[in-house]
Amino acid sequence: MSNRWQFLLMLLLPLFVFWVAEQLLSQGSEQLKIPVIVLKEEENDTVNTIIERVKENETLQIFEKSETEAKRLLETNQAEAAVVFTEGMEEKLNQGKIEDVIQLWEAPNAISTGLIEEYIASVVIRLASNGKAATYLSNEFDGADVYEYAWQYSDDQWVPEPLMTVEHESASKPAHTQKTEKNIKPLLFGILSIYLMLISFYMQTWVMTERANGLASRTGMFGVNQLTRYLSNLLGSITVVLATLLPVSIYLLIGEGDMVQNGFLFIAYAVACSGISFFLANLFKSTLLYHLVAVAITVVTGVLGGSFFKLEEFSDRLSNASQYTPQYWFLNGLSRANTTTELTILVGLGVGLIILGLGIGVMRHDRT
Repeated sequence: MSNRWQFLLMLLLPLFVFWVAEQLLSQGSEQLKIPVIVLKEEENDTVNTIIERVKENETLQIFEKSETEAKRLLETNQAEAAVVFTEGMEEKLNQGKIEDVIQLWEAPNAISTGLIEEYIASVVIRLASNGKAATYLSNEFDGADVYEYAWQYSDDQWVPEPLMTVEHESASKPAHTQKTEKNIKPLLFGILSIYLMLISFYMQTWVMTERANGLASRTGMFGVNQLTRYLSNLLGSITVVLATLLPVSIYLLIGEGDMVQNGFLFIAYAVACSGISFFLANLFKSTLLYHLVAVAITVVTGVLGGSFFKLEEFSDRLSNASQYTPQYWFLNGLSRANTTTELTILVGLGVGLIILGLGIGVMRHDRT
């Protein structure tokens, strides 16, 4: 901190790196849409309405092509699927029927047709339910001119969301409005968890450096015992880690739930990472070996803990393994309304390993 420009660089560089990462991920997410082709066997308002509503979904990229072009794109895997709106579809939907109104052609290597079917079906069922309700009322009133009114009334019930929508709300926290745009913050928080653990390992290198250059053995000559030296250096290293990552943490935490609670979670994770690195630093004599182990532990725990993707979605065994990593509790806490469990586990892990590291360090008698 005696060098103001260096300290300023330490504050702003992580913020700049994560801002650039967010911009790149935002642009990349626009290019990762599922390409879907739509074919119209007849032109009518119902088909056009379905297509316009499907285009509102940010996961799908809709193209209108001819049958020949659609088959070519599917055969070359340039499109995931083709949705065919069959002839007579408008009449069936107006009567509330949904059987055989659309066809789905799949590409040879298609993997997301189930997702496409769900999106298309949600729009089709909406129009079919409107038509069924309008047809029922029209028959009840003996052909009176109520069809258009009933159809529009039924359709309005889906705005801003369907009637059968389940909302989860914590008893202690107000419900937060979910954004419709793609949220890339989880991936950024995953990168932050990796970044923070790596810098924590780097900051604890002083344990081996002071032991190697003889400073650890000479501090006693000036009336400073080993425990005081360890605690002061450890506190300083944790403070530097928190200070340098403070701007980028605020940048990522803005708008992500309870900022104060998440801030404490961030501090608890920093303590856990510092505890792990401090404990390992007291076990190793070689700085090179320590750095190699640090990178390996960061990568393995990052993969298991969900820093890159959620492994618990693949198997229960991986889900159980992920719970033994600090990244899991840090990232899991960011999505919860109450983080008492996560805070307790992270702080307990960090403090426990710091105590073990202090015991090992004080008992060692390495000399240069």
